[in-house]
Amino acid sequence: MSESLSRTGEEKRASILIKYRGLSVKKIQREAEKTIIHLSKDKDKMIMMCVSNQETVGVVYVRELMSLGVKEDIKRLIMVGGGRYTYSAQKMAENAENELRNELIKMGKTREEAQQIAKNFEIEMIPSSLPSFDLFKHRLVPKHEILSEEEKKAILEKYHAEPHQFPWIKMNDPVAIILGAKPGEIVKITRDSQTAGTYVSYRYVIK
Repeated sequence: MSESLSRTGEEKRASILIKYRGLSVKKIQREAEKTIIHLSKDKDKMIMMCVSNQETVGVVYVRELMSLGVKEDIKRLIMVGGGRYTYSAQKMAENAENELRNELIKMGKTREEAQQIAKNFEIEMIPSSLPSFDLFKHRLVPKHEILSEEEKKAILEKYHAEPHQFPWIKMNDPVAIILGAKPGEIVKITRDSQTAGTYVSYRYVIK
């Protein structure tokens, strides 16, 4: 279903994120400059909003995405903007849990009710600079994958190392963004080698 997400650069970026994060598309809704995508992975549900043809993406869109999350009881939200995010929009996303709690209190919810609804609320802002083409189809970009907790533990034991002792990759690196890699995780990189056949290395994700 993600193949139908190709009308705009933002939809193309969304399609790449969906592919490499292993997400399933449940529903797509389009309205003017917005595309709302309902997603799932295992038991987790997410909502992604693509905003196209806008020079800036401000708090109005972040609030709308936040409202959708509250309405459908979904706490994992992703914004794919075609323009520059305003400072206010970025700060609102970074402090989504507190922002939502305060908004709910203003709407009449008790502090306890607001805290419960807002708990673990998260908005990820995908930068407009992220390429709308598939980086991993380039011959110079090797395979990247996030290790599971079990795989991470096994690698640390194998090399008798702490996670931070591996080379680092920042979470705002395009590859890390596409994979959805978070600080503390380890990314496995598999390269073809003329001498070794396959060469494997690891990167520790930092903020």
